[in-house]
Amino acid sequence: MNIGITWARGSGSTLKGKNKYPLHGRPLIYWPLMSLKKSRTVDMLYVFTEDDEIAEYVQAIGWRVIPRPSHLVSYSDKRFSMQGAWRLITEHVANDLDLPLPDFCGDWITMFHLLSDTAFSLNCNNCMLRSVTFSGMYRLIAENNWPAVYPAARVDGQYMLGHPDGYLFPIWHCQGLNRQYYPPLYKPLLNTGFTRATVGIPGRPKHYYYEIDAIEAMDVHDRMDIEILEAFLERNPDYFGFQDAPQET
Repeated sequence: MNIGITWARGSGSTLKGKNKYPLHGRPLIYWPLMSLKKSRTVDMLYVFTEDDEIAEYVQAIGWRVIPRPSHLVSYSDKRFSMQGAWRLITEHVANDLDLPLPDFCGDWITMFHLLSDTAFSLNCNNCMLRSVTFSGMYRLIAENNWPAVYPAARVDGQYMLGHPDGYLFPIWHCQGLNRQYYPPLYKPLLNTGFTRATVGIPGRPKHYYYEIDAIEAMDVHDRMDIEILEAFLERNPDYFGFQDAPQET
C-alpha cells in the first residue's frame, strides 16, 4: 500500500487563505490533489488540516482528512511539536487503515514511512505538478527500488551568487570555461516526493530526481505567484489534462 500526506492550513503563513485561493476556477489546493488522484500512484492521501472548507475539497476528491489541533496549526506556537504532529498523523492513519504500528524505536516521521510500501509527501505550495509527473516519479522508485525520488527543474545557468562585499559572480566560476559548456543547474522540490524505507547501499545516492518543467517547480507564496499561474493557465487551459469536477464513486 502507498500512503501519502500533505499539511494544509486554512490561514497560510504568507498569503491568507492561500490553499483556498481561486486558481483557474478552482481552489488552489484542488489542482495538486486531483493531479495526484489522476496519477493512481497513491492508494490513500491524508490531508492534515484545521480548515472545514479545505476538508470538504479533500473529501470531494476522494482523499481523507486528519483533523489538525489548534496548537499544531502555527509553527511558531510555543505548544507546537513536530514529533507530536507526526505521532498524531501516524496513529490516525494506522487506526484508519487498520494497520499495526511498526515495531520501531525511533522518530514518528520514520514510523509514518514504515506504515506503507512507498510513502508520499506533497507540499501544497507545489500546485502545478501534473499527474504525468507523479506517475513518472513513482515509476522510477518502483522499478529501481530507490530510497527516494523528488522532482527537480532545470534553472537558468546564468544565476549569480552574491558576495558579502557587494559584487556578483557566476555559480560556475571556472577560469577560461565557455559558459555554453557549463553543467546544468537544477532546483529540487524536497518537500514533495516518494520515499521507501530501504537499506542504503554504499556508494549509491540516497536521493534521486525526476526532471520536470520549470512551471511545475512554482512554489506559491503570494498573490503575484497566483496571478502568474492564472495568466499561464489562461494560455494553456489543458495544462493539467483534466477540467471536470470529481465524480462520486
